[in-house]
Amino acid sequence: MRKALVLPLVGVMAVVAGCGSSAPSGKAIKPGPINIGVIAPFSGPAAEFGTLISAPCYAASDLINQAGGVLGHNMQCTPVDDTGDPADAVPNVTRAIATISNFDLAVGLETNTAATTVPLVNRAQINMVTTNGLTNYDTTTDKYFWRLTPADDANGAAMVQYAYNKGYKRIAVVFENNSTDTGNTPGIEKAAAKLGVKLVTNTTIPADASSYSSVASSVISLHPQAIIFDADPQSTATFLSNYSQLTGGKLLPMITATDSLTPDWYNSVSAAVGTGFIFNKVDLVGSYFSTSTQAFYTYRNALLANPKTHALADTLATVGPPASIYDGINIMALAMLMAKSADPSVYNAYVNDVVTPKAGAVVVDNFAAGKKALSEGKKIQYVGVLGAVTFNRYHNFAGAFAAARFTGSTTSVNAAIMPGSEISKLLG
Repeated sequence: MRKALVLPLVGVMAVVAGCGSSAPSGKAIKPGPINIGVIAPFSGPAAEFGTLISAPCYAASDLINQAGGVLGHNMQCTPVDDTGDPADAVPNVTRAIATISNFDLAVGLETNTAATTVPLVNRAQINMVTTNGLTNYDTTTDKYFWRLTPADDANGAAMVQYAYNKGYKRIAVVFENNSTDTGNTPGIEKAAAKLGVKLVTNTTIPADASSYSSVASSVISLHPQAIIFDADPQSTATFLSNYSQLTGGKLLPMITATDSLTPDWYNSVSAAVGTGFIFNKVDLVGSYFSTSTQAFYTYRNALLANPKTHALADTLATVGPPASIYDGINIMALAMLMAKSADPSVYNAYVNDVVTPKAGAVVVDNFAAGKKALSEGKKIQYVGVLGAVTFNRYHNFAGAFAAARFTGSTTSVNAAIMPGSEISKLLG
């Protein structure tokens, strides 16, 4: 995805039997909440992303606090503004690490700044649930790194797989020239070569130019059957407007990322070329998860219940990165209970145990159920919004992929599902 609210401290809750009866190992928790640092842009052109990535943090922490918190402490979402700029991110994140009390978990750490923020958080020995798509973290040895979303190359491969499944054999690729978008390119190229799909052009454009007529004209002259395109809302609207003017209103089918399922993208593009194009010719490719499970209903209801996130519930309903943040926080909170410690250097060793199938384990789909089972001395396996999670030895989990279509300004419906194993083969 592209793109300072703090949950109120409700008070310290009593420790639930079995979840903190023995003295915690590692460093002691200071009085007050356990802070979840939301490292994302809260200012600048990508500030919308900070809002979107905070929402699942509020949903998870609300439910955790309603269940009595973790080891007698509430959890609190604290914004850490990386501004979307790596240079700004370093001092801001460094300051947060030094000054935020009980900073025991970080979420966000998005693609544009991850190369600078992930090392800082890892060196500070703070567990992180990151949404970044950088491929160099596919084989990371960073101990405190955890990712439940696919790398950008996998998402690029999924875009090509979907285009191939639709019968498109000649495709134009146009991305905005930032790391969030161009990270898809290696996967696109590998998948196209394996599937026999012709990339008639593979080009980048600068953000927010006044015109993209020359690029649009070049794409038109190459006669593609569809276009894989990803850029910010305004750049997308300008490109499509230029393209439409050159073709008398005829637009290619567009395959883009689920990041585009935002009000800003919808409003900008519909103003430029109308809603008919959005509803009939745009496919959104990204992580898949079922919207018919109890875990999903619990997640969505938590979004609806909080005034800060109520309006975002539909926007987030089919978008993978926010769901990964929600599941990731639940997994980390349950690991803290297992370890009887909120010290990342202690509870990090329990993260895999939260999601791993084991004999006699109770399958739980929310924090409260997991806490109850642990307090009764039972083993658990957390299966949340993303389904069953299997982290590889690099602490990565990609899952399946889906293509969706807009049904409203912030809603969509799945049009196809692609197994993660199918996409992995294209990258091998």
